[in-house]
Amino acid sequence: MNSDSSCAAHLLSAEPALGLRPLNVAQLSRGWVADVRAADLVPLAAAADAARRLSARRGYLQDTEANLGLARMLKDRPEDFGAVGQIVLGADAVEWSQETGGFPDCIQLIGPECIDGMQRLRVIADSVGRVPRMNLDRAVVRVEILCGPARRRARLLHDVADRYVNCSTAQDRLIRCPHLLRLMSEDWEKGRFDPRRGVATAPDGEHFTMSEVTQALACLSHLPLPEGANLAATAEGRDRLWSQTDSPLYAALFHGGMTPVGVVRAVEVWQKAHDTLNTLPARLKQSHGHLITYAPALICWQACRGLPLAALHAPKTVYRWDDAIATGVPAATTAAAERLVDLYRVIRPGRGPYKPEAPKLNLWLELVEAL
Repeated sequence: MNSDSSCAAHLLSAEPALGLRPLNVAQLSRGWVADVRAADLVPLAAAADAARRLSARRGYLQDTEANLGLARMLKDRPEDFGAVGQIVLGADAVEWSQETGGFPDCIQLIGPECIDGMQRLRVIADSVGRVPRMNLDRAVVRVEILCGPARRRARLLHDVADRYVNCSTAQDRLIRCPHLLRLMSEDWEKGRFDPRRGVATAPDGEHFTMSEVTQALACLSHLPLPEGANLAATAEGRDRLWSQTDSPLYAALFHGGMTPVGVVRAVEVWQKAHDTLNTLPARLKQSHGHLITYAPALICWQACRGLPLAALHAPKTVYRWDDAIATGVPAATTAAAERLVDLYRVIRPGRGPYKPEAPKLNLWLELVEAL
C-alpha cells in the first residue's frame, strides 16, 4: 500500500500505529522484511501494558537468563544484538510514505501486533536511560511484518514453534573449541572423535559419550583439588563446565596437548575405577559408606592421584598403562574408598543425611584436606 501521509499521521489518530524508518526493506511473497534500528522500536513496548496491547503470547519475563544476556549484549556489543533472532510483527495494514528532505521511506504499521519477539522488544524499551542512545542506533534488528492470512498463519505457528525447535546446548558449542577440532582431525586408528557424539574405538566398537570423556578427563586432571571432577559428575555441572571455555577448569581438561591415546586411556581408567566401586561388598556401602554410592567421582579422582597424570596424553611412555589399568587402578580405588569413608566418619560423625551431603564440593574439599 502507498500513502502520502507522514509517519506521525496515524500516531495522532485513535487507531494504534507505529512508524518505522528502515535501513533496508524488502517485500516478500508473505509480507515485508526490514532492518530497523532498535531506537525506532522503543515506543512499541515502552508502556507497562505493551504485551496486552500487542496481543503478545507472554508478558515480559524480566530477569531471565536470556533477557539479562540480551541486555548485556545491547550494552556491551550493540552490533551483535540483532545478529541472531528477529521480531515478527503483524499489522492490520502497512502504509508507506516518502518524506521530503532526503529522509528514507517510512513504514507505518496500522494496528501492530507482536507475534514473536516480545522479550527482545521489552529489553530494548527498558534499556532507555541505561545504555547510551548511540547503542540503540547501532543495534539493527531484523523485523518481519505480516498482514492478512500470512499474519494469521504465522500467529498459529509461532504459538507452537517451541515444538519444532532443537535448542542449542553447551555441548553443541564444543564444536567451536580449537583443541577439540584439532583432536577430531587426529588419527584415531579405526575409531573417531566428535564432541557432538563422543568417541568410538572402532566403527562397530565400544562407544564413549562426550559426558563420559569429560568425566574421565576430570578424574585424571592434574589439578590439585577435585573441583573439576565434582562439576563433571552431574549433567548440570557438565553444562557449566562446557559453557565456561575460558575457565581454568575447562583448560585443565581440554587443551592443546590432548591426544587420542590420552583420551582413551582416561576413559579406560575411569571405567575401571567405577567398575571397581560397583563390585565392592554392600557392607562397605552402609552408613558413611554411602559416600561410595553418592560420591564415586571423588573416590575415582583420589585413586588416580598416584598415576603419572602429566604423561596421560604422551603417545610414547615407559609407564605401563595397561598393567596399571588392569591391577593398579582397582587396588588404588579400593584403598581410596576405604580411606575416604573412614575420614568421612571422623569429620562428619552421626547419621546422614548422606544422599544430599555426599555429592557436595565442600565435603570433598574437607576430605581431601584431611588426607
